[in-house]
Amino acid sequence: AVVSTQSTGKKQKKKNPMVVTKPKAPTPQAVAAKSVSAHVTISQCDVLLWVIDIRNPAECFCENMFSELTSANKSVVFVLNKVDLVPKSVANQWYSVYSSKAPTFVLKSTEIILTECEQIISALKATLARFGGAKPLLAHLKQMSSEEKKVGVIGGAQVGKSSVISTILKQCGRTKAKKSTETKLSENLRLVTVPGLIERECNGILDVLNNMHQYMNYPTEVVTALTQCISKQDAMFHFTLPDYDHPKGLADALAVRYNLYFQKDPDHEAVGRLILKQFRDKKLKFYVACEEAPAGGASIPEDQIQDVHRLLFDGDALKLNSSELNIVITKKEKKRGNEMDIDEEDEEEMGSSDDEEDYEEEDEEEDEGSDFDEEEEMS
Repeated sequence: AVVSTQSTGKKQKKKNPMVVTKPKAPTPQAVAAKSVSAHVTISQCDVLLWVIDIRNPAECFCENMFSELTSANKSVVFVLNKVDLVPKSVANQWYSVYSSKAPTFVLKSTEIILTECEQIISALKATLARFGGAKPLLAHLKQMSSEEKKVGVIGGAQVGKSSVISTILKQCGRTKAKKSTETKLSENLRLVTVPGLIERECNGILDVLNNMHQYMNYPTEVVTALTQCISKQDAMFHFTLPDYDHPKGLADALAVRYNLYFQKDPDHEAVGRLILKQFRDKKLKFYVACEEAPAGGASIPEDQIQDVHRLLFDGDALKLNSSELNIVITKKEKKRGNEMDIDEEDEEEMGSSDDEEDYEEEDEEEDEGSDFDEEEEMS
């Protein structure tokens, strides 16, 4: 017997030689930085716009930085931003302080809600972003020199540097350049669109606003910061507090008001978290009054407040915030709707009364007919 042997092995596929390819290099993309160090902007620019949050200017101003700029022959222009969030008297005081050091301009670059009376009556809920104060600022920059100069924007964190840049560009009808960090404003002016960040020397209420997640672990410091930037009258109005010893008794008064106790003692940490929630929801108004304003100092010129005069109020505090305004509007809408319903009901009632009169006339006619029938039967 012949045994046929068959090859049981499978055919092996030919393996291609491994080719090692280099990974493609990522294509460089121009990513615009949000901000750089202030020293970088200072070295590139001839004119510097120093943006200051007018709610607490002392926290945004650095005396050493200002002396370095003046010694380096840099032209400094102060921009007091968010002027619509403080009373007019406080804005004039801070303007007199900074106008004695360098040219100063006020600017409003915050979102506001329904400034026009017609919009409030018609209950438009949309927010309007309005920018004011850039026109006199640009006129001053153009009159400074006939030579070509670069303008830079510097300031602390969250003071509105990017808003100031966008305000200036909108006033000139320009947009940010995509391939470079400079935008031409006029023949002699170029604006550096990357702002310079100045580190704060002291921490206050603005630092709390910028780092709320960190201050959740240190809520007692929030109460201390609030006592320095809110008056007794404003605190009593906003939190509906009775008379108390300001500023030491503010934490205890808030604990009693909101029933915040820990082992029968006022819980100041819970009070601090309550204040942080108010700041997060943007319901709490605050500002620091100026104590070093010179007597008879300069006030804000009229040409600078033409765009923002509707939002500058003369009282001690802004009594109506955005949330309350929305509540008032909804109440008015409901009230007007009820009045409309009442009017329709009145009309229906008037129609029903007319129908009743018709029915009464028909009844009288029927009664007269019945009387005639009775007389005929008697006869």
